[in-house]
Amino acid sequence: MKNKTADFVEPLIALAVICLLSLTIFSIVRPFLAATLWAGILVISTWRPYLFLVKCLRGRRALAAVAMISALCCFILLPIVLAASDFSSAASSWGIQLHAAFGQGWPALPQWLVSLPLAGNYIDQFWTKLGAKDAETLTSFRSYIAPASQLLLLLAKEIGSGMMLLVMSLFISFFIYMGGEDLLAWIRGFVERLAGERSIELLGISLASTKGVVYGFMGTAVVQAVLAWFAFLISGVPNAASLGFASFILALMPFGPSLIGLPAAAWLYYHGEVGWSIFMVLWMLFVVGSADNVIKPLLIGKGSSLPFILIFFGVLGGALAFGMLGVFIGPVLLTVFYELARSWIFYPQRLPPATVTALPDEAKE
Repeated sequence: MKNKTADFVEPLIALAVICLLSLTIFSIVRPFLAATLWAGILVISTWRPYLFLVKCLRGRRALAAVAMISALCCFILLPIVLAASDFSSAASSWGIQLHAAFGQGWPALPQWLVSLPLAGNYIDQFWTKLGAKDAETLTSFRSYIAPASQLLLLLAKEIGSGMMLLVMSLFISFFIYMGGEDLLAWIRGFVERLAGERSIELLGISLASTKGVVYGFMGTAVVQAVLAWFAFLISGVPNAASLGFASFILALMPFGPSLIGLPAAAWLYYHGEVGWSIFMVLWMLFVVGSADNVIKPLLIGKGSSLPFILIFFGVLGGALAFGMLGVFIGPVLLTVFYELARSWIFYPQRLPPATVTALPDEAKE
């Protein structure tokens, strides 16, 4: 009886210790989880160029890793710094203009805003009562301004933490580059214990799906953002760098850049630039919009199946879960899960066990 009790209790104690240890480790690595995931995605997507640099530098892996991280800094951080500088300059200019406008008394609203159908008259009356310091209007205005201030503070906090995580992810990428083969061996062994004979195939699907999302969706977003920035720049729209970076974020959704391009066209039309306004509308709809249908299949590959709804959920859910970096991490994780589930459900016997003898080329690299 005692032996049976020991045989039952001892595995439970061991399981409890393992669970406690796992929770403790998770609490330790949780602050670095988003940065580590993004670092892994970056390394997977740039592993082939890294190996090429290692070959060119005669096996100097550390030097090749530093070169890759420097290139990633220029590609990722430089546009963010330029956009932030441009936005800071714009905010300073807006502050000066507001100070000058209010320095001469309560300013009148622009005619285009007052003449808006349905809402224009209400906005004009609210603005006039606000200038007259109407008690009821001031109370209503304070109820609006408090949530808006909290939202701006939260947004600034998320952007700051996102930048810190981005810098941290580049730092972590260096060590993943250095020990990439050993890390892959650990992952392969772990997947083999979980999936058995199909582990190599499932690992290859995970790597291919990760590269497909990064190259296809994020690569297309970069191209669309550059095209949008070019249109803003040559048409004279102010703060082209900030608008171009915003277009990159919105490009993860269909017709996302148009959410910025069409208001920019309206701004050009209001300032008398009718020709540039027409150019902006046509450019956003036919050039920037069609880039999604032309470039994405070339970068992903015709055989890939990446449902857009997963990308959409990944962008929003990833942002809620991981902050700014979650915009990029979420779609990758959801797509990898989708491809693994699809392979497990619909193709359970696609590869005979005897044919799976080595990692696919993507995994080897």
